Amino acid sequence: MSGVARTTALGLALLLAACGRAPEPDAAAATQIPASPSSAAGLAGRGPEVDVTIGMHRVRAEVADTLALRRRGLSGRRDLPPGRGMLFPYAPPTRPSFWMPDMHFPIDIVWIRDGRIVDLHVDVPHEVRPPLPTYQPSVPIDWVLEVPAGTARELGWRIGDPVESSPTPEFRADARP
Repeated sequence: MSGVARTTALGLALLLAACGRAPEPDAAAATQIPASPSSAAGLAGRGPEVDVTIGMHRVRAEVADTLALRRRGLSGRRDLPPGRGMLFPYAPPTRPSFWMPDMHFPIDIVWIRDGRIVDLHVDVPHEVRPPLPTYQPSVPIDWVLEVPAGTARELGWRIGDPVESSPTPEFRADARP
């Protein structure tokens, strides 16, 4: 194998081995929030769970409350059952970029700020060939909710809809994977 081919193969392997989210713009600058019962470590490398309510509809969401969980996201999972989701808290509000390496199913991405939906990406496909697209909200957000594709349309979610969570999710900047 030539040097160029070896370098290209190594680069592709590193790209494919990357975690589930685009790199954090400045992970060191993330605001540290004291841990609470809602951010107790979940089982089997998964985050704690919260109930997220949008309008009259409730979703049980796993919280990606550490950098490791945030980067992994839903990558590698075979499905996401109806009524389930993954919630990504951000403090301070930001415009994170999401991508979907090693995803096996499409999703809806719900961008949330101050308890309201501020943007939606619906029926986001799971791409398998590079370059993988990235998805970003139109305005800074403090939560991102990923749910199975079609959920937002089926439940009639719209920009401006109120969003609540119980308990309130928090990001643990100092947590170890």
